[in-house]
Amino acid sequence: MAEENAYLINYTRQAKENQFPPLVGRERELERLIHILLRASKNNPVVVGPAGIGKSALLKGLISFMASENAPEYMQSREVVALDVAKLMLDAKDEAAYAELTKGALQSIIDSDGQKVLYLNDISFLVQMDSNPENREAAKFLKLALVADKINCMVETDTLHFVGFLEKDSAIMAHMQSLLLEEPTLDESIEICEARKGALEGHYSIIIPPETVKVACQLTGRYVKQRAFPEKALDLLDDSASLLMMDIARGEVDSEANTLTQDFCFRTIADWTGIPVEKVDAEDKARLAHAEDILRERVVGQDNAVKVVAEALRRSRSGLQDPNRPIGSFLFIGTTGTGKTELAKSLADFMFNDETALMRLDMSEYMERNSVARLIGPPPGSPGFEAGGLLTESIRLKPFQVILFDEVEKAHLDILNLMLQLLDEGRLTDSKGVTVDFRNTIIILTSNVGANLPSYQRVAKLTEYFRPEFLNRLDNIVSFHQLKEEHLRKIVEIHLGKLLKRAAAIGYQVTVDEKAKDWFVDEVFASKFGVRALKRLIQDQVENPLSLLIMQEKIAPGIPVFLNVDPSGRKLQVYAKRGESKIEPPPPAQEKEIIEEAVEEAEEEFKPSPRPEENSPESTETEPENAEESHDTIA
Repeated sequence: MAEENAYLINYTRQAKENQFPPLVGRERELERLIHILLRASKNNPVVVGPAGIGKSALLKGLISFMASENAPEYMQSREVVALDVAKLMLDAKDEAAYAELTKGALQSIIDSDGQKVLYLNDISFLVQMDSNPENREAAKFLKLALVADKINCMVETDTLHFVGFLEKDSAIMAHMQSLLLEEPTLDESIEICEARKGALEGHYSIIIPPETVKVACQLTGRYVKQRAFPEKALDLLDDSASLLMMDIARGEVDSEANTLTQDFCFRTIADWTGIPVEKVDAEDKARLAHAEDILRERVVGQDNAVKVVAEALRRSRSGLQDPNRPIGSFLFIGTTGTGKTELAKSLADFMFNDETALMRLDMSEYMERNSVARLIGPPPGSPGFEAGGLLTESIRLKPFQVILFDEVEKAHLDILNLMLQLLDEGRLTDSKGVTVDFRNTIIILTSNVGANLPSYQRVAKLTEYFRPEFLNRLDNIVSFHQLKEEHLRKIVEIHLGKLLKRAAAIGYQVTVDEKAKDWFVDEVFASKFGVRALKRLIQDQVENPLSLLIMQEKIAPGIPVFLNVDPSGRKLQVYAKRGESKIEPPPPAQEKEIIEEAVEEAEEEFKPSPRPEENSPESTETEPENAEESHDTIA
């Protein structure tokens, strides 16, 4: 008997020694558990809920009540015990010995004539599960004892295991009573964290002010929706306190500092989510108020589309947005090269400071019925089941993303039906039965359907491809119009600016003539292919010639390079003056200033020449007709 009791943990003794934290709130749930224990039949409570919601805290609160003088005498005389699984596995030499030791511990509870109640936080000791085959014999033994009313137990389990295993066993459920535990509200979570912060304060020897607790709950409520209160808020406080200790050890914070400020919570939540601290801090009201201006720096000529998206972002951050839907869901309608994808990239950069926080799915690859499995995972037993779905796994691991469904009209009807739940409830259930939270995502769908029609005819055209219930679930349908010349000029400057930055980063200072910019505008406007034509032109007319000059070693870092239109006005030319002395790359701190001075001097010396007929013989030395005489030129 003594050896068998060695594998049992006495929770009642721990409760009497005040080893359990106080239970905050949950008065109604606690009273319900007491009623279940006092019943003549079905007096084995099962607390059901997602991880981190407080199931263990509730049951430990029940044990503390049973050990107190306030409990009925019948309950005070009973002890709650749990299996010491670690000790069982340590002492068992093999699976058979493990089963015998476990059954011996359970037999000691049966022999107590109802004076011991078994606490189970692992239902594999009660129902057979493939994930824990070593508990199979113990589960058979305990089930027989439970059905014969020889043992009392209180159980905690998550919703998936309850529905998938426990609830299906009618013999067991005939003797048990379930209690579904709901997630506490924000205010309740703040109260719970206030009551439980003492353990963290004692462990780290710090003070956690009430305002830090409140901020921790607010931040996790906003940014960590895939986990439950109160655990996620307590985890944030714990992680933030650990960060404070590291800063003190590194000498970044005064060693006398013993107060956990809100800044550490901001830094920790930024580490968790990948969102920069400055975008997590406070409400970020000023930045969101000027969201249009920030987005217009990259998206030119589509003011209405930018405004619609910015308004959705403000609704989300203000708290007025439906919390059970994605941050925003939009259908972008427009011809190619009008800025639909660029706006999606700009959103990812604006929201998450990372243009790569954009998941792009080309729906032309999802035209078959079986392509649904690629998004949410193949069914059990199929190849690739363990890897999960492309869409659901990506969002499960990185919940803050912009999701772009490109050319959505090409997707199979089953995928559009799948999107109904995604757009309406902000969640998807993958092939493994795991619910993936999409409430921190921005959903963008693009289409060319009706792009060339007047706005009043587009909706009718869209209904030929999409069902009304699908269109009604979108926050907005945004039209992108063809870009005008003044818009193209600014876009040319933006894209050339990106190229010049990349060239400067490796030491090449390129100067672009204004006429060269006009040349790009004329070519793009004539092509009718929008910005995509511009990207190809920059690659063909600038990147390729410049890279060839670099490979031929005809230019070197520090020597000014020029891009202008040739005398015919039909082609561009990239050149640097032959014989120019090489300028060694300056130190990083002086690089910008020195390069700017070099460019100004070079521009003064090498002004673009007039047309040949206007040249005097003396002027050809600066910019001759034949570039080979004094320049390395590629047209």
